Amino acid sequence: MIIHHGSVTNMPFDHQQYDGIFCHALIHLLDSDERAKLIRDCYHQLAPGGYMVFSAISKKANTYGQGPLISKDRYEIFDGVKMYFYDQSSVHAAFDKAGLYEITEVEDVFPFFLIKCRKVKVAI
Repeated sequence: MIIHHGSVTNMPFDHQQYDGIFCHALIHLLDSDERAKLIRDCYHQLAPGGYMVFSAISKKANTYGQGPLISKDRYEIFDGVKMYFYDQSSVHAAFDKAGLYEITEVEDVFPFFLIKCRKVKVAI
Protein backbone atom coordinates (compact mmCIF):
# COMPACT_ATOMS: atom_id res chain seq x y z
CA MET A 1 0.00 0.00 0.00
CA ILE A 2 1.27 3.47 -0.88
CA ILE A 3 0.38 6.35 1.44
CA HIS A 4 0.86 9.95 0.33
CA HIS A 5 1.19 12.58 3.02
CA GLY A 6 0.18 16.09 2.04
CA SER A 7 -2.58 18.09 0.44
CA VAL A 8 -5.07 16.29 -1.79
CA THR A 9 -4.55 19.13 -4.26
CA ASN A 10 -0.94 17.99 -4.76
CA MET A 11 -1.49 14.24 -4.86
CA PRO A 12 0.52 12.44 -7.52
CA PHE A 13 -2.40 11.05 -9.49
CA ASP A 14 -1.26 8.45 -12.01
CA HIS A 15 -2.78 6.04 -14.51
CA GLN A 16 -3.80 3.45 -11.90
CA GLN A 17 -7.55 2.84 -12.03
CA TYR A 18 -9.82 1.83 -9.18
CA ASP A 19 -13.26 0.29 -8.90
CA GLY A 20 -14.16 2.70 -6.10
CA ILE A 21 -13.05 5.95 -4.48
CA PHE A 22 -14.46 7.29 -1.20
CA CYS A 23 -13.86 10.85 -0.05
CA HIS A 24 -15.40 11.69 3.34
CA ALA A 25 -15.78 15.25 4.67
CA LEU A 26 -12.96 16.75 2.63
CA ILE A 27 -14.22 18.37 -0.55
CA HIS A 28 -16.03 21.20 1.25
CA LEU A 29 -12.70 22.36 2.74
CA LEU A 30 -11.33 23.24 -0.70
CA ASP A 31 -11.81 26.34 -2.84
CA SER A 32 -13.78 26.14 -6.11
CA ASP A 33 -10.81 25.35 -8.35
CA GLU A 34 -9.52 22.71 -5.93
CA ARG A 35 -12.97 21.11 -5.64
CA ALA A 36 -13.31 20.87 -9.42
CA LYS A 37 -9.78 19.44 -9.74
CA LEU A 38 -10.41 16.81 -7.05
CA ILE A 39 -13.62 15.63 -8.74
CA ARG A 40 -11.92 15.54 -12.14
CA ASP A 41 -8.81 13.73 -10.82
CA CYS A 42 -10.86 11.14 -8.92
CA TYR A 43 -13.09 10.52 -11.94
CA HIS A 44 -10.05 9.95 -14.16
CA GLN A 45 -8.75 7.36 -11.64
CA LEU A 46 -11.96 5.33 -11.87
CA ALA A 47 -12.08 2.17 -13.96
CA PRO A 48 -15.02 1.98 -16.38
CA GLY A 49 -18.11 1.19 -14.33
CA GLY A 50 -16.32 2.32 -11.16
CA TYR A 51 -17.97 4.30 -8.38
CA MET A 52 -16.93 7.34 -6.40
CA VAL A 53 -18.69 8.49 -3.27
CA PHE A 54 -18.20 11.87 -1.62
CA SER A 55 -19.69 13.25 1.56
CA ALA A 56 -20.06 17.03 1.66
CA ILE A 57 -21.51 19.38 4.25
CA SER A 58 -24.97 20.77 3.60
CA LYS A 59 -26.28 24.31 3.90
CA LYS A 60 -28.54 22.88 6.60
CA ALA A 61 -25.55 22.83 8.99
CA ASN A 62 -25.80 25.34 11.83
CA THR A 63 -22.40 26.73 10.77
CA TYR A 64 -23.71 27.82 7.36
CA GLY A 65 -23.53 31.60 7.09
CA GLN A 66 -21.34 31.87 10.19
CA GLY A 67 -18.07 33.81 10.04
CA PRO A 68 -16.69 35.97 7.27
CA LEU A 69 -17.93 35.29 3.74
CA ILE A 70 -15.02 34.15 1.53
CA SER A 71 -16.99 33.51 -1.68
CA LYS A 72 -20.46 32.29 -2.62
CA ASP A 73 -21.55 29.77 0.06
CA ARG A 74 -18.00 29.60 1.50
CA TYR A 75 -17.26 30.95 4.97
CA GLU A 76 -14.35 31.05 7.36
CA ILE A 77 -16.19 29.35 10.19
CA PHE A 78 -13.44 29.29 12.86
CA ASP A 79 -9.66 29.45 13.32
CA GLY A 80 -8.97 29.83 9.61
CA VAL A 81 -11.14 26.87 8.58
CA LYS A 82 -12.83 27.79 5.31
CA MET A 83 -15.83 25.71 4.39
CA TYR A 84 -18.03 25.52 1.30
CA PHE A 85 -21.66 24.51 1.92
CA TYR A 86 -23.58 22.49 -0.67
CA ASP A 87 -27.23 22.35 -1.63
CA GLN A 88 -28.87 20.09 -4.24
CA SER A 89 -28.19 22.59 -7.02
CA SER A 90 -24.48 22.97 -6.25
CA VAL A 91 -24.09 19.18 -5.98
CA HIS A 92 -25.57 18.82 -9.46
CA ALA A 93 -23.40 21.63 -10.83
CA ALA A 94 -20.24 20.00 -9.47
CA PHE A 95 -20.95 16.31 -10.05
CA ASP A 96 -23.35 15.88 -13.00
CA LYS A 97 -20.47 15.54 -15.48
CA ALA A 98 -18.85 12.96 -13.19
CA GLY A 99 -21.70 10.46 -13.51
CA LEU A 100 -23.85 11.67 -10.60
CA TYR A 101 -26.69 9.24 -10.05
CA GLU A 102 -27.77 9.66 -6.42
CA ILE A 103 -27.77 12.32 -3.70
CA THR A 104 -28.79 11.29 -0.19
CA GLU A 105 -29.09 13.58 2.83
CA VAL A 106 -27.48 12.06 5.93
CA GLU A 107 -26.92 13.18 9.50
CA ASP A 108 -23.47 12.85 11.01
CA VAL A 109 -22.01 15.45 13.35
CA PHE A 110 -23.37 17.85 10.71
CA PRO A 111 -25.94 17.34 7.95
CA PHE A 112 -24.17 15.97 4.88
CA PHE A 113 -24.92 14.96 1.34
CA LEU A 114 -23.79 11.51 0.31
CA ILE A 115 -22.94 11.99 -3.38
CA LYS A 116 -22.70 8.89 -5.57
CA CYS A 117 -21.23 8.85 -9.07
CA ARG A 118 -20.51 6.09 -11.58
CA LYS A 119 -18.08 6.26 -14.46
CA VAL A 120 -20.00 5.50 -17.61
CA LYS A 121 -17.86 7.46 -20.08
CA VAL A 122 -14.16 8.04 -20.46
CA ALA A 123 -13.54 11.70 -19.53
CA ILE A 124 -15.13 14.81 -18.15
